[in-house]
Amino acid sequence: MKKITIAENKIRETVKKYGTPFHIYDERIIVDRLNNLISSFNWVDFKEYFAIKANPNPHILKIMKENSCGVDAATVTEIQLAEEVGFSGEDIMFTSNLTTVDAYQYAVDRGCIINIDWAADIYELFENDIIPENICFRLNPGSIENEIMGDSKESKFGSTAEQIKDAVAFLKEQGINSIGLHTMVVSNENSSDIFGEYTEMIFEFAREIISEFKVEIDFINIGGGIGIPYQEDQVVDVKAIAAEVKGSYDKVLKANGLQPKIFMESGRYITGESGYLVTEVIKEKETYKKYLGVDASMSDLMRPAMYRSYHHLTNIDAEARAEKEFENYDVVGSLCENNDKFAIDRRLPKSKLGDLIVIHDTGAHGHAMGFNYNGMLKNGEFLYTIDGEVKQIRRDENFKDYTNTIIGGY
Repeated sequence: MKKITIAENKIRETVKKYGTPFHIYDERIIVDRLNNLISSFNWVDFKEYFAIKANPNPHILKIMKENSCGVDAATVTEIQLAEEVGFSGEDIMFTSNLTTVDAYQYAVDRGCIINIDWAADIYELFENDIIPENICFRLNPGSIENEIMGDSKESKFGSTAEQIKDAVAFLKEQGINSIGLHTMVVSNENSSDIFGEYTEMIFEFAREIISEFKVEIDFINIGGGIGIPYQEDQVVDVKAIAAEVKGSYDKVLKANGLQPKIFMESGRYITGESGYLVTEVIKEKETYKKYLGVDASMSDLMRPAMYRSYHHLTNIDAEARAEKEFENYDVVGSLCENNDKFAIDRRLPKSKLGDLIVIHDTGAHGHAMGFNYNGMLKNGEFLYTIDGEVKQIRRDENFKDYTNTIIGGY
């Protein structure tokens, strides 16, 4: 049985004061995962750039800042969020795609590391006299598949090896002799072997670039992609993953006298397990199946609808009454979409109206992927602090929030 790491009485107090649904994050879990990642890579000059897209709440980003991390921003808005928290310069890596000149200019003006998705963008930057101090290129190897990322050859992200080589040759002509490399070809991956496979590939490419162009590779960003144990029987061993990366690093780079820094941009691994979506059973329905209707919807957590992802559910009230009878339920929200389902045919303790259901592992790509379809208003967020208190870090949206960008009378 998956344990809830937040004290149940604190969850109930928050429900009583603020109602449901809401997301709540366990700060201790976030700090623990950060420490585990950083210590696992203590054999190399390492830095974590937390992927803002996973959980962009500034209070969460502040935890990253306090723990000496950088942040990975995909948009100008995410750069602005990072700046609000106090990140600046090389502590922000700008990893965007289909990037406009204006967006590049914004990031360059702030001294961000510029991680170029489409290598040909470098020519446009120089034509517009936009010269990044720190340039990185994203490699798409076209040779690795993953359940979420899919086939690299079908991915819109990154550039081919030859395209990057052409860009490096151009930079060499401009007198630039130091760059970074990046790849991100897996997502929510629990197997350590694949990390050894793809990092050996990017390290070999780095060695090839150095040999062919006589440039320095200052750092290699090996992406994120470390998964979390959404299912009870899953195991994620970050130390084993780091050991696989070390094996590739020692074999390809260190053996050739090369010791570039290693960066990661983990998001899900850092905050995913810290988060819970707390929701209430508001309707029981039976047609051809039994349904539990809850007051949350896929506007609060899109992953089950989008990816058919498993999220563990705990009915804390059924547990409190030691419910012995079980039923198979579809646990659903109220959106006018048939895929608004958190679980299908899930065996759960017999549930009643008013029961509180806690949906696990919502700390990454949960609230961040929320939306307002059907006029659903985004719900609040809370932080369960290391000292055991609950702090509100985002209030519920209201109707005024929903309409305040509309212009003119109606």
